[in-house]
Amino acid sequence: MTLRELREAKGWTQAQLAKASGVPQQVISAYERGAKDWRHMPLERAIALADALDCDDLRHIGD
Repeated sequence: MTLRELREAKGWTQAQLAKASGVPQQVISAYERGAKDWRHMPLERAIALADALDCDDLRHIGD
């Protein structure tokens, strides 16, 4: 699943995910649009997003 799919599965907006994860909404938007390459995401950011999205397996973020 993509970051967008994981977020939408929770019924969240980007702003809600930003608040829950501490990752700025603009950064979430950039990852979802492909303007930022998720493969270069700092580990701390990936963990924050995975925790907020209840994603146990970090590998699913980019699938």
